[in-house]
Amino acid sequence: MQPLASLSRRAFDWVRSVAVDADGGLAWLEAGELFDDLYSGAAGVLFACAEATASGLDTSDVSAGALARLLHLTAGGPDAATMPDDGLFSGWAGLAVALRAWSDVAADDDAAAAAALVTSRIARRVVDSQPDPARYTDVISGDAGVLLVLLGDTSEPARTAANMLADRLVEIAESGPDGPQWRMVADYPILMPGFSHGTAGVAYALALAGVRLDRPDLIAVATQGGDTLLALGHTSDGWALPLSIPRQAHRPPVNYGWCHGPTGTVRLFVTLDAIDPHPRWRAAVDACVQALADSGLPARRYPGFWDNGARCCGTAGVGTMLLDRYRATGEVAFREWADRLADDVISHAVTTENGITWTNIEHTVNPPELPPEPGFMQGTAGIAGWLARLAGAHEDGDAVNPVGLEPPWV
Repeated sequence: MQPLASLSRRAFDWVRSVAVDADGGLAWLEAGELFDDLYSGAAGVLFACAEATASGLDTSDVSAGALARLLHLTAGGPDAATMPDDGLFSGWAGLAVALRAWSDVAADDDAAAAAALVTSRIARRVVDSQPDPARYTDVISGDAGVLLVLLGDTSEPARTAANMLADRLVEIAESGPDGPQWRMVADYPILMPGFSHGTAGVAYALALAGVRLDRPDLIAVATQGGDTLLALGHTSDGWALPLSIPRQAHRPPVNYGWCHGPTGTVRLFVTLDAIDPHPRWRAAVDACVQALADSGLPARRYPGFWDNGARCCGTAGVGTMLLDRYRATGEVAFREWADRLADDVISHAVTTENGITWTNIEHTVNPPELPPEPGFMQGTAGIAGWLARLAGAHEDGDAVNPVGLEPPWV
């Protein structure tokens, strides 16, 4: 097998090969549509480049185009209709995260200034807005994700807006049988308690807000949210949250990815234990890790069980979490586990004349192989960033925070 850094570089080669010229720089398409966000677009590509650059890989041929595109969008003015919303993975907040990450690893003052400009505009829109019951609350595109990004800005306008969003999230919490819980949006027919769209992600944002804003009341609500999840998480499939409540017949009872499973939920328990150490949080962290070990992933136990290699719902997301645990604990077993996951992901790589890429599987369609995607959360850029991080962990023990961000935003 080629060295991890070389494989990561070949993956970035493929990402560069499918870039398209766009106003200001480079952009990337998914299903023929241009995206600039953190999930699928230029912001996610730049974030992956930041991960790789921090790990010693030269991605300048890719990062230069992605950065130029984001700087162009940022300069378009506060009302430029170039992003659908202010969301972390879907809109402007994701641009701020990517620009901030690149600034941290490349000492790029222009990127830092652009990130601050984006955040200031978001803060102003939050302050000027009225509470809306139809607002999304989640990490992907809602108030929880925006709150996380505002917490990375120490300016007074950002703090004011962060306090407002935190208050709104507390106010909209539902009283469930085991404690507070959050829907993706009010009146949504199902609860998805995991990190991307539900209680785990919102409670995580509130916990961090409690620390950054010096508000013990937010930490108390986040703690109650954590206890809600502890009560929900004991299932016949091992410790994992229900994918949805009530269960949807066409979907499995649990998920193991960053989005809906222990890979993402563990972040809340790690954070709560850091804020106020308690055996229940440490036990919850261990239970999340054990659930992943017991699940059998990345083996495809049955059609639809584990058909994704990416950051959001697949193997690279689990591998990223393992690197975070390795960095936090120094336990080499976590890195070795990540190595085994990398072996599986690499075995499924698609080799092209322009580099390597990956395709996810949708077992209900024929053919089941989906088109390769370049983006961060479901595509090649996210896998490439993780492989670069793993290579760096072997070189220097991953002693440097990959993108200089606390907490890990994605």
